[in-house]
Amino acid sequence: MANKKRIDDGKVFSGFFYGLLVGGVVALFKGPRVNLKRTREQLADAGGTIRGKLEAVTPSDPVSESIAEGKEAARRRRSELGMDG
Repeated sequence: MANKKRIDDGKVFSGFFYGLLVGGVVALFKGPRVNLKRTREQLADAGGTIRGKLEAVTPSDPVSESIAEGKEAARRRRSELGMDG
């Protein structure tokens, strides 16, 4: 049997990723200078939109919220009773 060279999937993926990254950077610098500012603004707007959507979808932790509310109620009650430390 002949030895067959196997392609390492990790190296293929990292090569693809780095190629994509370098290609994107080159495209930004080689693009027309007139639209560079507008492109940056569009990228910033898209990033803000995506960030807002991710924050809206991020699940909250009801247990930690309940604990925080309980601690705040206990602080208020201690203050009402004059037991502030």
